[in-house]
Amino acid sequence: MAKAAIIVVDVQRDFCEGGALSAADTLSLLKPLQECIEAVRRANAVIVYTKDWHPEDHSSFHKNGGRWPAHCTADTQGAELMPPLKARPDEIIVPKGVSKNGAGYSGFELTGLAERLKNLEVNRVAVCGIATEYCVRATTLDGLQSGFETVVLTDLIRAVQPAETPKVLEELKKAGAKTATAAEWLKGL
Repeated sequence: MAKAAIIVVDVQRDFCEGGALSAADTLSLLKPLQECIEAVRRANAVIVYTKDWHPEDHSSFHKNGGRWPAHCTADTQGAELMPPLKARPDEIIVPKGVSKNGAGYSGFELTGLAERLKNLEVNRVAVCGIATEYCVRATTLDGLQSGFETVVLTDLIRAVQPAETPKVLEELKKAGAKTATAAEWLKGL
């Protein structure tokens, strides 16, 4: 059977309730996501966490002429994984958006993630996390573009604007992604 990985996209303090750029209803994501991660660990599948890791002069910040408030600045509390999430030493952390320019929405964009996963003989990925219409969307599309069988875990994503979720999921399905709940996807591990 194909080796699988889960890509946990940007579940960071600044994107959760109370953060600088919070998505909707993120606190309800944490417990089921942690349970899914534990199941993935038991199955010995690959776990990847992407993290926005922006410099202070990042072009997307309002103060630098961009569209977003400052968020997930490198080495700040806002850029940390949101508890109870905690990466283990053998799990992959992918910083993205690390240069001044470029949105860094996708976990695959200029990160070497596709090559790392292929070196681990992964050929199918599940994408979950924050935010559905931005970084989850971009990571899913780039996962497909990189040749991975790609599934979006529909119960483990959160959007800035939840009303956009059906439209985004439809776009991703048309691009070739599958959708499943975490429980459905875990049965295939």
